[in-house]
Amino acid sequence: MATLLITRWILPGLLMGLWLLIALSNAISLYQARQQKGTTSLTLFLGGIFGIVGVLASPLPQPWFWCWFPPLLDVGSIPALVMMIQSSNDENGASN
Repeated sequence: MATLLITRWILPGLLMGLWLLIALSNAISLYQARQQKGTTSLTLFLGGIFGIVGVLASPLPQPWFWCWFPPLLDVGSIPALVMMIQSSNDENGASN
């Protein structure tokens, strides 16, 4: 029984580990871009995607309830999207 439970967590664990590495990398990348007044790429969203897939593949009860946490906690996913939209709105408002 315990072996089956461990086996069911292997793929989700790998995906969540990948999410964690990408999320840390995204935080560093966004911090450096902000310090240097540069930009970043849209590959930032990969961390959130891996996190969603990892949670949905896990044997957690009600994974649909938990799947929004990884992209929300990964600064390269939902927070970056909000910042890009806000930046776009600021630029459009300044040009009008």
